[in-house]
Order: sequence, then structure tokens, then C-alpha cells
Amino acid sequence: MKSDLHQSRHNFQPNAENPSWKLKVASESDVDPTLARLTDHLNDQQRAAFRVKLQRYVRKPDRQLILAVNGGQVLGLVCVIRQMELPLNFTFHNADHLRNFAFGSQLLVHPDVRSQGIGASLHLQSLQWAREQHRAGHWLITHRMAEWYQRQFGYEEIGRIKKKGVEKIVMLKEFK
Repeated sequence: MKSDLHQSRHNFQPNAENPSWKLKVASESDVDPTLARLTDHLNDQQRAAFRVKLQRYVRKPDRQLILAVNGGQVLGLVCVIRQMELPLNFTFHNADHLRNFAFGSQLLVHPDVRSQGIGASLHLQSLQWAREQHRAGHWLITHRMAEWYQRQFGYEEIGRIKKKGVEKIVMLKEFK
């Protein structure tokens, strides 16, 4: 069944047993409330850079910023981009193949509401958007959540990169 989230840009109810939150596509007016709720751990410079990134996510037609909200309060977010270049320091034997894959970025859930299925619902909706965009799959880069992506969604590790001294895992999920 095809979701109407991308096409109608309306709220929709996730497939979970009676969640108190809903997913919606973010608009420009959602950027500041999202920053206020999800960036306590960032300094002013980082928050300003994140604002620019979120504004880019809502303005560009090749991507979608999806929010989990409850009563107007943002609980989490994820961004999915139709096509993204591989990091410069990453070599993948079949890099051309990834040009047909969507890229997932910025899965973030407020610490007070983690382990309630919000992150999984956000991620599943990003996969649905990628399918609606006729992508062959989805890839992402993670630091701490590789095992979760493998176990919950069937991702496979395709390599590792170092970014600012931190090793990160590049993961891939092909749609069947």
C-alpha cells in the first residue's frame, strides 16, 4: 500500500498500536520548533549550522524532512535524499550502483521518548518515500546504530569511513 505522505504532504498515522504521535512532512515553519526541541546538546554555532541544514531539507524538492510530533511538539526527525554522492574518502567497488539509491540522514529522536518506536517509524517512512521515488534501495552512514539497522531493517555494512577522527559505518539496503 502506498503512503500518501509524500504526495499530499498531510499528516498520517503510523502503523503502531495507538501511538500518541504522528508523522508529518516538515515545512519551513517547522524548522525553529524542531531546533528548539531537538538541539539542547548543540552549541550556538552547531545549532546555526543545523538550522541551515534543516532549511535546505525543507526547501529542496529532491529530499524530504519527516517529523514525529505529538500535540505540536517535535519528538524526532529523519531526512531522506533522492540521491547523494559518496563521501570523498570512501571507495565502494560498485559506487555507480548507489546512484539509484536514496540516502538517509539525520535520524534523531529526543532522549525522553526513545524506545517507543518513533525512530523505526520515521525510518520506515523514509524507506517508503525512497520507494515512491523509484529508488533501488537506501543507504546511510551511522556511528552507533549499525546493529539496530541490521537487525530491524536488514541493512548490510558495505564499508567504513573516518570523519573528524570518528569511524563510521556505511550501510546499504536493497529493495526487493
